[in-house]
Amino acid sequence: MTVITSSQVNTELGKQYLFKLCKHFARKIPVEFSETEGVAQFGQPERPLGQVEFNADAERLRFTVRATDEAAARQLQAVVESHLQLMRKAENPALDWQPVAG
Repeated sequence: MTVITSSQVNTELGKQYLFKLCKHFARKIPVEFSETEGVAQFGQPERPLGQVEFNADAERLRFTVRATDEAAARQLQAVVESHLQLMRKAENPALDWQPVAG
């Protein structure tokens, strides 16, 4: 069962955050990214958690989590939020995650 959720941050710095997040994650996990899109694969080959997709434009940075189950989705959401908080130096890192029909 794949669980898909999405969220976004309204910011003019979306492309910069995408670059920083993807470069950071790429130190430990497989990541592919361009200026406006990225995909990070989380978990181990024997126990994949799922992936996070990034999409940036001039006004926002969007995140889509595709996880193996609800627990993995929550874990990936927390990873995105905590790393985004470090990048943005924001007090409230919580994102408004919404389910996506898939």
